Amino acid sequence: MRLPELNIELNRNESPHVVILGAGASLAAFPNGDKNGRKLPLMNNLVEVLNIQYLFDKYDVKYAGGNFESVYDSLVKSGKHNDLVNDIEQEVERYFREMELPENPTIYDYLILGLRSKDIIATFNWDPFLAKAYQRNKDIVGFDSMPKIIFLHGNVSIGCCEECSSKGWIENRCDFCGKQFTPSKLLYPVGNKDYSKDPFIHAEWSELQSVLEAAYLVTIFGYSAPITDVEAKKLLLDTWAINPVKSLAMIEVIDIQDAEEVKAKWKDFIASEHCVVHNNYFNSYCAIHPRRSCDAYAMATLRQNPWEDNPFLKKCSLEYLQLWVLPLVYEESEGKLTSKAEVK
Repeated sequence: MRLPELNIELNRNESPHVVILGAGASLAAFPNGDKNGRKLPLMNNLVEVLNIQYLFDKYDVKYAGGNFESVYDSLVKSGKHNDLVNDIEQEVERYFREMELPENPTIYDYLILGLRSKDIIATFNWDPFLAKAYQRNKDIVGFDSMPKIIFLHGNVSIGCCEECSSKGWIENRCDFCGKQFTPSKLLYPVGNKDYSKDPFIHAEWSELQSVLEAAYLVTIFGYSAPITDVEAKKLLLDTWAINPVKSLAMIEVIDIQDAEEVKAKWKDFIASEHCVVHNNYFNSYCAIHPRRSCDAYAMATLRQNPWEDNPFLKKCSLEYLQLWVLPLVYEESEGKLTSKAEVK
């Protein structure tokens, strides 16, 4: 066991906060769809929301409903429906790529603004919302003060350059060689995923693992570790097992399911009694102590000196939210942290 990277004089805990997002996080962030009302599909209604029943009819393949994960997995395993699989993938990518952020702040804006550069947000989702939230906040907060974001199953907004091992917005060019980025490969729901085959996805997982090894606070938001993600869950568990501060760390799960069922699902991840289940993002440490989650948790547990809550405002404009967070960012550049930063 080891203590986190806590500087008592500065009230700073430089151990990272890791946030892992699943489909439930995007649904919670966009319950009414995107800016234009385009609904966000889940695996149990993807065919219906995207209205791609006609593709099955086109290739004379029976579709009787059901979870897209099992349907897609069966098509791939059969080896008989490559054209149908390709058409489905094209429709999925087109649908997600056309989604737009609403004007008002979303949960993803709060997430982006509520974490520091030492922290990381890892998403399993293909949708563009996290990437777009990052884009519209980075110039306000400053790139050096933003959390890292990684895409464990690829993303429709992110491109990559395999030659230079770089990534960026899909419409941009590589900073090193100047070539246009190619779309990151979307990892589809097959039973036996290979996270090492695609260089981009392998690099994303490697980055998550390196940060998770030192994490002091882990938030699992809307991710249920479905059957087709057995390998993903194993990678997470194996990495967490070697984290030297895990017995002191906090595990948060944000999920609308019964709390005891959620804890049972993640029991192998829980190394101590420091586990809590929330049914709402705004009850999480990240929302109650924006940009100070690991610091506040360390002060409450290791120092026995809890900080006053400084929760995000739930209803405000994006511009006001960005202005609200700037004193916290400024304080970080000055050195010593407090629970609340005032405008100077």
